[in-house]
Amino acid sequence: MSNYDFQILQHNEFEHLTRDLLQKKEGVFVESFTPGTDSGIDLRFAKVRGDVAIVQAKRYKDYALLKRVLQKEVDKVKQLDPNRYIISTSVGLTPQNKAEIQTMFSPYIRSTEDILGKDDLNNLLGLYPEIEKQYYKLWLGSTAVLEDILNKRINNWSSIEMEAIQREVSTYVMNSSFNNALDILTTNRYVVISGIPGIGKTTLARMLAYYLLSQGYEEFVKLETIGDAAQKLTAGKKQVFFFDDFLGSTFFQNDEKGFDQKIVAFIDKVKHEPDKIFILSTREYILAEAKQTFEVFTTNNIELAKCVLDLSDYTESIRAEILYNHLAVAELPMEYVRALLSDRSYLQIIKHNNFNPRIIETFLNKKLYQNISSNRFVYKFVEFFDRPFAVWELAYRQLKPVAQYALLVRSSMGDRPVLLSDWYLATKQFIKGAESEIHLTLNELIWNDTMKILEGTFVLTKRRDGEYLVGYQNPSVYDFLMEWLKELHDIQEYIIRESFFPEQLYMAFSNTENPVFINYGRIKLQESVMPTLKTAFKRHLTNNNYCTLKHFGFSSERKPQGIVDYLLDFERSYRDVYKQNPDLIEGVVEQKLFENKETPLVKRLHLLEVLAMETRQKLNLEQLSKLVADEAMSLDDFTTAMNLLSVTEAGKDVLESDEFLEKVEKTFERELENADSDEDCDRISDCLSMLSDSISTLNESVWRHAIDEVKNNIPQEPDYDEDFSRDFSSSYKESKDEYEEMFTSLLESAVN
Repeated sequence: MSNYDFQILQHNEFEHLTRDLLQKKEGVFVESFTPGTDSGIDLRFAKVRGDVAIVQAKRYKDYALLKRVLQKEVDKVKQLDPNRYIISTSVGLTPQNKAEIQTMFSPYIRSTEDILGKDDLNNLLGLYPEIEKQYYKLWLGSTAVLEDILNKRINNWSSIEMEAIQREVSTYVMNSSFNNALDILTTNRYVVISGIPGIGKTTLARMLAYYLLSQGYEEFVKLETIGDAAQKLTAGKKQVFFFDDFLGSTFFQNDEKGFDQKIVAFIDKVKHEPDKIFILSTREYILAEAKQTFEVFTTNNIELAKCVLDLSDYTESIRAEILYNHLAVAELPMEYVRALLSDRSYLQIIKHNNFNPRIIETFLNKKLYQNISSNRFVYKFVEFFDRPFAVWELAYRQLKPVAQYALLVRSSMGDRPVLLSDWYLATKQFIKGAESEIHLTLNELIWNDTMKILEGTFVLTKRRDGEYLVGYQNPSVYDFLMEWLKELHDIQEYIIRESFFPEQLYMAFSNTENPVFINYGRIKLQESVMPTLKTAFKRHLTNNNYCTLKHFGFSSERKPQGIVDYLLDFERSYRDVYKQNPDLIEGVVEQKLFENKETPLVKRLHLLEVLAMETRQKLNLEQLSKLVADEAMSLDDFTTAMNLLSVTEAGKDVLESDEFLEKVEKTFERELENADSDEDCDRISDCLSMLSDSISTLNESVWRHAIDEVKNNIPQEPDYDEDFSRDFSSSYKESKDEYEEMFTSLLESAVN
């Protein structure tokens, strides 16, 4: 009889095992329910009408803990008043334990046969082997299976590896990638598992290998070199070969003579042997580089059997289980567990854009939280996801220099998608201009090879409107590049000096530690770079090449840009630059620039505000005041225009004129007619306060009353679809209950 440790199963898996065994044993359909508050019911069935049996599945470490929990269930069971009550538990029970539990739940437990302890469940699994096969964790975690594998291992597998496998089995969560890889193995008899760093390639490979061993494969061979494969190949024996990081662990390397020909030859051998399986793993960027070096990889179509692990394989529920499983074995102190449970803080990790199993494993296994107080535990945990640079650093370091520089140039173009052709132009100009410093060249062939390496690892491309757009594989890639570039002061200057697009001056760089926008001007330039920046700035004043796209539905259409847009974008990153350097825009900022009605008025007025007094004095502000008064304006335009109108004689005359007052009041009327929310009314009220300070003839009290009237007549209904809200709330509640029950169970394993 098997002697499985059911603690290796999570609470929901143990409940499902109980259900499947009872269905077979009792010959009935057993109801199971959506995770949530169970009110004393995990499972339920009826053999005859009205004769209802209730089942509770209890996965605990020992009898003392089980007994305490069961005592709390007694009142629930009495209220339910079932005809029959059955308990299934992972705890091994003595006859005395069973008698004590039966007395506790008398008369609902009819006999001790309705108390299924660890030994009873193992007995039932022996009777129903088809159910045993369904629960991979049991036989993967079985001591007998692991010891059998250990004895057959070639090259003396160590006990350390055995312990690592046991740990991974307990934290592994089945997901679509397992079945995808298994399907590829079934068809091809080999699979190359690839993906970004930390995504779980080695774990998936190990789970596949041990699954196959449970299905009758006799020998597991872990390869250190491809030469080992030929040495250990045995005719007539069912073997699973595993080559982890077969192209190098962090960078592409092939020290073995004839490596490429040998590995392709062995793959071909395995494909024609019905009793052999070959599992390989590698990082995607290393495989891409290897294919550029080894022609035989391409000609033999190694892609056919590639399984790429992607974050999309991890649905939200799978993410929750991955996090839960790692926490369950982490032996966290009680106060840290309570911090995660508070306000369901674990959701911040589950839903994080940068979710990565490696980050969870690193933070918990290396106990990086030990010097963090419990009230900052969640904050620091989430921060590790916000700044997961360690995950990308090794991968980046091993790229060829052309690929490294290309990524830095791409980062200077911002965090939003750009045209692939624009990226090439910017990179080509950078490498050509900095050739004497970086000693590299670039042409289309080198660029195509570089893109094959970067695509799917650091960047992603999509075709839109006949063009290719390129974005980042993950938001954390851009964060990493920003941090990396921050320390490369020479490269910063080269990028600015050789910039092809104006955006390269201000999307990544600024002259302040505190940029206005989170992804705008994040790198503060050294003062020594400012002369280079000013030269580049002047060059781009006559350059109409912009890489900014509209980004509406990821369109490849360029966003219209003019000289005013460029001046304002630049000033956004370099605060007060025009006031401190009026010569920078001499000859560019002229009267006609502000009189051009093709540029929105609010932009022209904002530009006027950021100019140095010396520059403004060269403009005819009196004339501008008259022009402003004649143009159609929104309330926002009016409030911005006050700075101009209130400082010129012509402007003051405008502010006091009946015509201007009528214009302002008509604008108030129009805005109030279109106001349909409290927020609209509050905005109009703020504008009224600002305008009334400058326009003495504006009757503030009358308009204040009008605003209040409109606000009172706005229906106080939600500004979202009620059906959607109801569906979302219901879905959220179910999700909340499911996760809440699962993560609350962590209190059982927490360290006091």
